[in-house]
This record gives sequence, structure tokens and C-alpha cells, in this order.
Amino acid sequence: MQDTDVYIRRTGITSYPEMPPFNPDKYYPEYPFACSKSLKDLSPPANPVYDNIRQLLFDLGLDTENFGLPCWNPLKEYIKPGNTVLLKPNIVLHENHIRHYGLDCVITNGSIIRAVCDYVYKALEGCGKIIIADAPVQACDFKKAIKYMGLVEIQKFYMDYGFNIEIIDFRQEQAIINKRGRITGIKKLPGDPRGYTNVDLKKISMLDELSDDYESFRVTNYDPARMMAHHNKHTHEYLIPNSVLKADVVINLPKPKTHRKAGITGAMKNLVGINGSKDWLPHHRRGSLSEGGDEYLHKDVFKKIHTFLQEKIDIYSINGKTKRAAFIRLIQMANGLLRKSMAKDNYREGSWWGNDTIWRTICDLNRLLIYADKNGNLQNTAQRKCLSILDMIISGEEEGPLRPAPKQAGIIMAGINPLAVDTVLAGIMGFDYKKIAHIKNA
Repeated sequence: MQDTDVYIRRTGITSYPEMPPFNPDKYYPEYPFACSKSLKDLSPPANPVYDNIRQLLFDLGLDTENFGLPCWNPLKEYIKPGNTVLLKPNIVLHENHIRHYGLDCVITNGSIIRAVCDYVYKALEGCGKIIIADAPVQACDFKKAIKYMGLVEIQKFYMDYGFNIEIIDFRQEQAIINKRGRITGIKKLPGDPRGYTNVDLKKISMLDELSDDYESFRVTNYDPARMMAHHNKHTHEYLIPNSVLKADVVINLPKPKTHRKAGITGAMKNLVGINGSKDWLPHHRRGSLSEGGDEYLHKDVFKKIHTFLQEKIDIYSINGKTKRAAFIRLIQMANGLLRKSMAKDNYREGSWWGNDTIWRTICDLNRLLIYADKNGNLQNTAQRKCLSILDMIISGEEEGPLRPAPKQAGIIMAGINPLAVDTVLAGIMGFDYKKIAHIKNA
């Protein structure tokens, strides 16, 4: 397999198995948990996802001479006994904002993760670490998300065989959400048990050419003052979990879908989840294009007021000052009526094709993953092996990433180079890759 090869497998399936821990439905000679042709760890319902992940690994040309034998070990080229392997799924949120669409088009399916885990475990020969981790949006109920994914059952299955898979929420904070879906405060989370490292890209950050305008960097629903402490004229730093930096191998498991700011979520965009605090991630710049921002297209006084008020609401809400937030929300509602009636464009919060900020953050994080060593220092050579496997059996279209409609694509993809993978992915999704900023500029 060459570094820039991308493999696409049309599975012919458009749904997922429903019974975690998603055991295979047939005996495979290499299956690491079967000492004989026993049905003990086989799934009664069909599990075509497992079979297709297996076939994909064969299609990649991995250990093909041993395929069909008990010694077939497709990931041994990447993983050695004793390694730490991080599986990075897409766990963006515990629900689809359009609830009847469901979660299958939002997050990586657990059946994909289970099949990959088995082949990682095979390569580790029972010696090493498997970590499944992500940093979802602040409103995500991580426990609900991983329950839906079946990760708890997968973890228990492995524990029954004496092997512990770690499941980690990389976030340090989670928003407290009321019944109306509004933030009423913030609760602290344990985060990565191995801690975090501030990785500063300084002048080599893609954001550096915007440093003179650092005060305009924004990410929705966070205090902008915290952003400016980490992205300014001298610093462009990210809060990277040590579980990422200490990993010898990272297997990136995105759920491809449309993304309102970046265009698409794929191998590159999924790495936003290797940062421990979202307010270290510039997503857009305040103001219109003519004002030096990329929040929206045309200069608009009502949108400017909207942004000002929304930031006040966010600051008060995350600090538990709900009465102040509620009062400003009333003013916001009145301004919103004028904004909608007078707007020259429908764009807001950097959610449009003119966003010139988020791609820079995406590229920075991809550079970090490949070149930052275990201490967070950037080197000139790759510091860990990376493989991307994309779950497009059900993908997401329309209003992604938080309210996508399901697209039954029936595809899984794989590649080493995330840029090559996303270039092909864009074409499959029907986009011109040269119009997706993080692909074009990378």
C-alpha cells in the first residue's frame, strides 16, 4: 500500500448490526478470540460490517500471503506488540438535532470500531494499549453517545478476555443544558488521565498570517477571551491530550458528512477532536468580509449586534448567570427579527463557503498529529503511524454536522494520507475538492 493510495469498498449494505458488541457472524481463521470453531463469540444476526472491514484490510494489500490462515495479521505492518494504539472515532454529539434522522449519520458506528479493534488486538498480540477517545462538542452527553455506539459492551467483551480498552472523553468541560437546549453552566470533567501538553506552532501555524487580527478569532458558545490567550501575535497553541502524543499508532475513524463551516467532515476534519478544549480552536473571524472577518458576507449592523449579544449570552451562560443571559436573550430576539428581515445574506457564525479560518485550524491539527513527538515538540519526520478508515455505510448530507440527513452510501474507505483520502472523499460526495478550503490549501 502506497502512502497516497485510497481504497474504496462498495459494501452493498446500507444499515448497521444492532447487537453490541458486534461479534462477527461467522468463524474467521484469524479471529483472535476463537481457539476452535466454536460459536461462543459469534453473532446470531448477520454482521456484514465486520466482513467488509476484513475485506477492506485485504484490499489494502496487508499481509495478503497469509489471508485465510490463522496467522493472517493485516495490521502488523503498522502495529507492534507493546504499542499504544489510539482509535479516534467521530463522537460529535449524542443526538441528531433533527431527531427523526437519528444518530447513524452523525457518529462513527460501533460495529466499525469493533471490527477494527479486533485486528488491532491481533497485531498487539495481547500486549499494549487500545484507547478509544474523542473530544465532542461541549453539549454532548458522552455517556449517552458511547452507550448508543455500543462501546461499553465492546469494552466489557474485551475485559472478559483480560484486556482493558480505555474509553476517554478528551474534554475538560461539558456544558450543562436545560430542557430548552440552552447552556446554564459548565461542569468540570476528568479529561485525559495522562494529562495535556500545550503545543505551540508559533510562526509555522497556518493561522499566523492572520495574527494581526487575532482579537477577531471566534468559536461559537465560548468566551473569546480564552481564545485570545492561546492564539495571538506570538502564540498559536493547541491543548493536545497526552494519550494522543504518547500513541505509537492512530487509527482515524471519521463519519463523513457535510459540515456547515468546513464543507465536509472527513479524515482531516475529524482531527479537531484531538484537542482538549474547543476554545483553543479558531473556527471563524468576527465580522463581514469587508471588515476583515469571515463570519458572513455583507456588512450588517444587525448581525454585528447579534454577535455582540450572543457573546454576552455565552459568557453569562457558561458562568451560570442565567438571569442575565435570559434578559439579553430577549433583546437578541428583537434584534433577530430585524436581522432576518434586513439581511443581505443568510450566513452567520462563519457557516458558509467564505470561511477562511477553520481550514487553518484543521491543517494545524493534522500537522501536529503527524509531526509532534511524545513531548509535543515538532520534528521534521513523522512521529507516529496513522491510518484512516471512513464509515460511509450511512453518511450525512444537508445540514451537517449536527443536523444531517442520512445518506445510505454503503461505502467504507481507507488510506494513509488524510489529504489524499479527503480529496477522493470530496469527489464521492459530489464536491469539487478545489472548493473545500482545507483540501485545496493543504
